[in-house]
Amino acid sequence: MTTGIATRRIEETPVAVIDFETTGLTPGYDRVVEVSVVRIDPGERPRLVFDTLVNPARPMAATEIHGISDADVARAPRFQDIAGEILAATKGCAIASYNVYFDIKFLTFEMSNAGVAHDPPHFCLMYLRPMLGLGSRCKLQVACQQHGIDYQASHVAANDAMAAGQLFCRYLPEFRRQNVATYSDLARSEEHTSELQSHSDLVCRLLLEKK
Repeated sequence: MTTGIATRRIEETPVAVIDFETTGLTPGYDRVVEVSVVRIDPGERPRLVFDTLVNPARPMAATEIHGISDADVARAPRFQDIAGEILAATKGCAIASYNVYFDIKFLTFEMSNAGVAHDPPHFCLMYLRPMLGLGSRCKLQVACQQHGIDYQASHVAANDAMAAGQLFCRYLPEFRRQNVATYSDLARSEEHTSELQSHSDLVCRLLLEKK
């Protein structure tokens, strides 16, 4: 077993915030139709490094949510065509998402379906708020409003990923204030409710065991 990024300092570790739009909630049956990656390198502002529609190789669904139609993705690349670009965009990063349990399942499936073994360390920005004592778990739009980020819920992957990336940057001063320097420190945080304890245990396993 390797130690992954557990001992790396949070502020010195690149973070890649991912966001997917999909045809539904079930990886495999449902497929990714849009992917965006916002990268936050140490000391730098969030920047969009990858953004594309994706042909899901199945009929479109959930158009009423994200607004993407069959016609929109007819000439878009399939996921296997962009897997290498996603790997390049997230290289050396901890993966984050505002609901990482949704996005990481789709990332794992789509990468596996493309023939790529990919199991990166990841953490959830939605749960960081209560873990750091910054507020309750809530929708991205509510969190952004409370932290002074200009964002309206859009279900546009690039907009959502950028908002989540800006939110992560708002958390960095709180890491310093609470002396949470490394990902091990974050995983060992004791200031959670019973609901968050199971999440903390999962964070610890994800961050300590991933290669």
